[in-house]
Amino acid sequence: MLDPAIELRQEHAPAVARPAARHRDGPAAGLSRGAGTVATTADMVGPDPIWDARVAASRGGDLVQTSLWAQTRRCLGMRTVRVAVADSGGEPLGGCMMYVKQVLPGVRVAAVPRGPVLFADPAVAAAPVVRHVVAEARRRGIRMLVLQVPDGADALDQALEAAGFRHGISSIAPEATVTLDLRLPEEALLAAMSANRRHNLRRALRSGFTVEQSADMAAFHRLHVLTAARQGFAPLSLVNLEAQHDLLAPGGQGALFMASHGGQPVAGLWLTRFAGTVTSKLVGWDATYDGPPGASEALRWATVLWAREQGAHTYDLGGLDRRLAERLEAGEPPGAWCQSSISRFKLGLGGTPVLLPRARFAYTNALAGWALGGLTRRFLASPTSHRIIQRWRNG
Repeated sequence: MLDPAIELRQEHAPAVARPAARHRDGPAAGLSRGAGTVATTADMVGPDPIWDARVAASRGGDLVQTSLWAQTRRCLGMRTVRVAVADSGGEPLGGCMMYVKQVLPGVRVAAVPRGPVLFADPAVAAAPVVRHVVAEARRRGIRMLVLQVPDGADALDQALEAAGFRHGISSIAPEATVTLDLRLPEEALLAAMSANRRHNLRRALRSGFTVEQSADMAAFHRLHVLTAARQGFAPLSLVNLEAQHDLLAPGGQGALFMASHGGQPVAGLWLTRFAGTVTSKLVGWDATYDGPPGASEALRWATVLWAREQGAHTYDLGGLDRRLAERLEAGEPPGAWCQSSISRFKLGLGGTPVLLPRARFAYTNALAGWALGGLTRRFLASPTSHRIIQRWRNG
């Protein structure tokens, strides 16, 4: 077994008491009925532990569908709407968090990443949940609805297709990823790495890297911006990152780790933790660093050990190029185009590639589709659209 002699320090923040859930009732909240089901809707302005617990217990339940995550979006001025669907007896069927943006004058779009979520038999719950979500979007004047269902939600995906949702829009969550099974012994996790990743990790552990849990989001943001410029994506704002940290870190749902050498920050990793899964959300590193190699491997290994200490069963490496995942699933070798990609790096850490559902979109009514069809297609192809969707994805 590799001796994890790397220094790993954690800052333990005191637990923060959270106020009771508060829903704003009135013109923006409502109740709708249909065919033996009822939906309650509200703009979320505070935590709802009952809803969040149901999301955690659902198949594919993700942090982005919780009231806690909704608060991080509200800090950015985004409107967050919760739709909860129940049967006639009041038993929960499912629902979602919708994140609403005005993308053009008079044109509002709502995104539902990793949702809706189901709390009952998918064969019974999928169709009415989709119907109520669409009805609520229409009621709020949302012109286009983008949904990307959780992993394994085949019934939901079929219900969306039956309701007229189609592919053809950039995803608002990763379409593939790599996961590590943290229930395996450390020796097995190390053995699953590529020889090159293990070699770099050993060198890093001998080179005096320090990995520590940090609250310095400004320092991480600098590394994140450098990475974004190098890889050609839109970085998150510091305000966005600080909102995530301030709301998630105190309760243990988020953690920032920084790798340094000789006191110089070299790489950083922002993680979230939910329902037994630790997910790598954002990474940043300084490519101009002139020192021993292996900072990225040291950072990943330290956070794997931390995730195991937290009792997590899965480490999600935070996305994989879908084309690569499809080739691997088909038993084909990776193409030459991915030999030096970040996806190749993640595969070298071991783990299992996972294909995830793609996003679907629909107009909320036929008239909007006719009136906005050409305009929306041009918008979806624009740089502005890609920047907005990147922020939804990274968020």
